[in-house]
Amino acid sequence: MRKTKRERKKEIRRELIIDSAVEVIRRNGFEQATMNEIAREADLGKGTLYLYFRNKADIYLAINERGSGLLNQQLREIILQNKSGIEILDELGNAYLRFIKKNPVFFMAASYYENLLKNNILTESSLTKECEKHAKEAMTYIVRSLQIGIQDGSIRNSHDPYKLGLIIWSASRGVVHAAHQSEILKSAEHSGSEEMDYASLLGIFIDVLRSGIKNDQ
Repeated sequence: MRKTKRERKKEIRRELIIDSAVEVIRRNGFEQATMNEIAREADLGKGTLYLYFRNKADIYLAINERGSGLLNQQLREIILQNKSGIEILDELGNAYLRFIKKNPVFFMAASYYENLLKNNILTESSLTKECEKHAKEAMTYIVRSLQIGIQDGSIRNSHDPYKLGLIIWSASRGVVHAAHQSEILKSAEHSGSEEMDYASLLGIFIDVLRSGIKNDQ
Protein backbone atom coordinates (compact mmCIF):
# COMPACT_ATOMS: atom_id res chain seq x y z
CA MET A 1 0.00 0.00 0.00
CA ARG A 2 1.34 3.38 -1.04
CA LYS A 3 2.21 5.76 1.78
CA THR A 4 0.65 9.19 1.89
CA LYS A 5 2.74 12.35 1.77
CA ARG A 6 2.03 12.89 5.49
CA GLU A 7 3.17 9.35 6.34
CA ARG A 8 6.38 9.78 4.35
CA LYS A 9 7.08 13.07 6.08
CA LYS A 10 6.60 11.47 9.51
CA GLU A 11 8.89 8.60 8.55
CA ILE A 12 11.62 10.99 7.37
CA ARG A 13 11.35 13.03 10.57
CA ARG A 14 11.51 9.89 12.70
CA GLU A 15 14.71 8.79 10.93
CA LEU A 16 16.12 12.30 11.41
CA ILE A 17 15.52 12.02 15.16
CA ILE A 18 17.32 8.67 15.29
CA ASP A 19 20.22 10.12 13.26
CA SER A 20 20.40 13.05 15.68
CA ALA A 21 20.29 10.78 18.73
CA VAL A 22 23.14 8.66 17.34
CA GLU A 23 25.22 11.82 16.85
CA VAL A 24 24.47 13.16 20.35
CA ILE A 25 25.35 9.80 21.94
CA ARG A 26 28.53 9.53 19.86
CA ARG A 27 29.55 13.01 21.00
CA ASN A 28 28.45 13.01 24.65
CA GLY A 29 28.09 9.38 25.68
CA PHE A 30 25.11 7.12 26.22
CA GLU A 31 24.12 8.11 29.74
CA GLN A 32 24.79 11.83 29.22
CA ALA A 33 22.54 12.24 26.16
CA THR A 34 19.32 14.14 26.89
CA MET A 35 16.03 14.67 25.09
CA ASN A 36 16.77 18.41 24.95
CA GLU A 37 20.09 17.82 23.16
CA ILE A 38 18.52 15.36 20.74
CA ALA A 39 15.73 17.84 19.93
CA ARG A 40 18.32 20.59 19.37
CA GLU A 41 20.42 18.36 17.12
CA ALA A 42 17.33 17.48 15.07
CA ASP A 43 16.30 21.16 14.98
CA LEU A 44 12.92 20.26 16.48
CA GLY A 45 10.93 21.51 19.43
CA LYS A 46 10.97 19.20 22.44
CA GLY A 47 7.21 18.81 22.15
CA THR A 48 7.57 17.56 18.58
CA LEU A 49 10.20 15.07 19.70
CA TYR A 50 7.78 13.61 22.24
CA LEU A 51 5.20 13.07 19.49
CA TYR A 52 7.59 10.47 18.03
CA PHE A 53 9.26 9.03 21.14
CA ARG A 54 7.87 8.96 24.66
CA ASN A 55 11.27 9.03 26.32
CA LYS A 56 14.98 8.39 25.89
CA ALA A 57 14.46 4.64 26.37
CA ASP A 58 12.25 4.51 23.27
CA ILE A 59 14.92 6.31 21.25
CA TYR A 60 17.56 3.86 22.44
CA LEU A 61 15.35 0.94 21.40
CA ALA A 62 14.84 2.57 18.00
CA ILE A 63 18.62 2.84 17.60
CA ASN A 64 18.96 -0.85 18.50
CA GLU A 65 16.21 -1.77 16.05
CA ARG A 66 18.02 0.10 13.28
CA GLY A 67 21.42 -1.33 14.18
CA SER A 68 20.25 -4.94 14.48
CA GLY A 69 18.46 -4.61 11.14
CA LEU A 70 21.62 -3.35 9.43
CA LEU A 71 23.69 -6.10 11.04
CA ASN A 72 21.24 -8.78 9.88
CA GLN A 73 21.59 -7.55 6.30
CA GLN A 74 25.30 -8.35 6.50
CA LEU A 75 24.71 -11.71 8.19
CA ARG A 76 22.15 -12.62 5.53
CA GLU A 77 24.74 -12.12 2.79
CA ILE A 78 27.28 -14.29 4.63
CA ILE A 79 24.89 -17.22 5.08
CA LEU A 80 24.41 -17.35 1.30
CA GLN A 81 28.14 -17.72 0.56
CA ASN A 82 29.45 -20.96 -0.86
CA LYS A 83 31.67 -21.83 2.14
CA SER A 84 31.91 -24.54 4.76
CA GLY A 85 29.74 -24.25 7.86
CA ILE A 86 32.67 -23.50 10.16
CA GLU A 87 33.87 -20.78 7.77
CA ILE A 88 30.40 -19.25 7.68
CA LEU A 89 30.19 -19.33 11.47
CA ASP A 90 33.60 -17.63 11.62
CA GLU A 91 32.41 -14.99 9.17
CA LEU A 92 29.24 -14.37 11.19
CA GLY A 93 31.24 -13.83 14.38
CA ASN A 94 33.83 -11.61 12.71
CA ALA A 95 31.14 -9.58 10.93
CA TYR A 96 29.48 -8.95 14.29
CA LEU A 97 32.79 -7.90 15.82
CA ARG A 98 33.60 -5.56 12.91
CA PHE A 99 30.11 -4.09 13.03
CA ILE A 100 30.18 -3.12 16.68
CA LYS A 101 33.74 -1.77 16.38
CA LYS A 102 32.61 0.44 13.50
CA ASN A 103 29.28 1.37 15.13
CA PRO A 104 29.86 1.77 18.88
CA VAL A 105 26.54 3.60 19.38
CA PHE A 106 24.66 0.60 17.97
CA PHE A 107 26.62 -1.59 20.36
CA MET A 108 25.66 0.63 23.30
CA ALA A 109 22.00 0.52 22.25
CA ALA A 110 22.16 -3.28 21.93
CA SER A 111 23.70 -3.51 25.40
CA TYR A 112 20.93 -1.29 26.76
CA TYR A 113 18.29 -3.53 25.18
CA GLU A 114 19.98 -6.67 26.52
CA ASN A 115 20.11 -5.15 29.99
CA LEU A 116 16.37 -4.40 29.94
CA LEU A 117 15.71 -7.92 28.68
CA LYS A 118 17.92 -9.53 31.31
CA ASN A 119 16.21 -7.62 34.13
CA ASN A 120 12.76 -8.35 32.71
CA ILE A 121 11.78 -4.68 32.53
CA LEU A 122 11.00 -4.37 28.83
CA THR A 123 7.52 -3.04 28.12
CA GLU A 124 5.74 -4.55 25.12
CA SER A 125 5.62 -2.26 22.11
CA SER A 126 6.09 -2.39 18.35
CA LEU A 127 9.72 -1.39 18.91
CA THR A 128 10.47 -4.22 21.35
CA LYS A 129 8.76 -6.67 19.01
CA GLU A 130 10.97 -5.55 16.14
CA CYS A 131 14.10 -5.81 18.29
CA GLU A 132 13.18 -9.35 19.32
CA LYS A 133 12.33 -10.26 15.72
CA HIS A 134 15.81 -9.16 14.64
CA ALA A 135 17.39 -11.13 17.48
CA LYS A 136 15.55 -14.29 16.42
CA GLU A 137 16.58 -13.73 12.80
CA ALA A 138 20.25 -13.49 13.84
CA MET A 139 19.91 -16.76 15.75
CA THR A 140 18.51 -18.53 12.67
CA TYR A 141 21.73 -17.63 10.81
CA ILE A 142 23.80 -19.24 13.57
CA VAL A 143 21.65 -22.39 13.46
CA ARG A 144 21.86 -22.54 9.66
CA SER A 145 25.68 -22.27 9.70
CA LEU A 146 25.79 -25.15 12.21
CA GLN A 147 23.49 -27.25 10.01
CA ILE A 148 25.68 -26.59 6.98
CA GLY A 149 28.82 -27.43 8.98
CA ILE A 150 27.39 -30.72 10.25
CA GLN A 151 26.37 -31.65 6.71
CA ASP A 152 29.77 -30.83 5.17
CA GLY A 153 31.74 -32.30 8.10
CA SER A 154 33.47 -29.08 9.17
CA ILE A 155 31.55 -29.03 12.48
CA ARG A 156 31.30 -31.98 14.86
CA ASN A 157 28.00 -33.84 14.77
CA SER A 158 27.81 -34.01 18.57
CA HIS A 159 24.81 -31.85 19.36
CA ASP A 160 21.48 -30.78 17.92
CA PRO A 161 22.20 -27.62 15.85
CA TYR A 162 19.17 -25.75 17.20
CA LYS A 163 20.11 -26.42 20.82
CA LEU A 164 23.76 -25.55 20.14
CA GLY A 165 22.68 -22.41 18.28
CA LEU A 166 20.53 -21.38 21.23
CA ILE A 167 23.49 -21.85 23.59
CA ILE A 168 25.80 -19.86 21.30
CA TRP A 169 23.27 -17.07 20.91
CA SER A 170 22.54 -16.92 24.64
CA ALA A 171 26.26 -16.96 25.47
CA SER A 172 26.98 -14.18 22.98
CA ARG A 173 24.23 -12.09 24.56
CA GLY A 174 25.86 -12.78 27.92
CA VAL A 175 29.18 -11.53 26.57
CA VAL A 176 27.46 -8.37 25.34
CA HIS A 177 25.92 -7.86 28.77
CA ALA A 178 29.31 -8.41 30.45
CA ALA A 179 30.90 -5.90 28.11
CA HIS A 180 28.20 -3.40 29.09
CA GLN A 181 29.64 -3.38 32.60
CA SER A 182 32.56 -1.36 31.26
CA GLU A 183 33.09 0.69 34.37
CA ILE A 184 33.31 -2.46 36.49
CA LEU A 185 35.76 -4.00 34.04
CA LYS A 186 37.89 -0.87 33.98
CA SER A 187 38.06 -0.65 37.76
CA ALA A 188 38.79 -4.36 38.28
CA GLU A 189 42.39 -5.50 38.62
CA HIS A 190 43.59 -6.91 35.35
CA SER A 191 47.12 -8.26 35.08
CA GLY A 192 46.94 -9.25 31.41
CA SER A 193 48.60 -7.20 28.71
CA GLU A 194 45.53 -6.90 26.46
CA GLU A 195 42.86 -4.27 26.98
CA MET A 196 39.79 -5.73 28.67
CA ASP A 197 37.01 -4.35 26.46
CA TYR A 198 34.07 -5.73 24.46
CA ALA A 199 36.24 -6.37 21.39
CA SER A 200 38.70 -8.56 23.30
CA LEU A 201 35.90 -10.36 25.14
CA LEU A 202 34.05 -11.17 21.93
CA GLY A 203 37.27 -12.15 20.18
CA ILE A 204 38.06 -14.66 22.93
CA PHE A 205 34.50 -15.99 22.80
CA ILE A 206 34.72 -16.56 19.02
CA ASP A 207 38.09 -18.34 19.36
CA VAL A 208 36.89 -20.63 22.17
CA LEU A 209 33.67 -21.41 20.31
CA ARG A 210 35.49 -22.33 17.10
CA SER A 211 37.98 -24.63 18.81
CA GLY A 212 35.15 -26.37 20.68
CA ILE A 213 32.96 -27.27 17.70
CA LYS A 214 35.41 -27.63 14.80
CA ASN A 215 35.70 -31.14 13.42
CA ASP A 216 39.43 -31.92 13.20
CA GLN A 217 38.95 -35.37 11.75
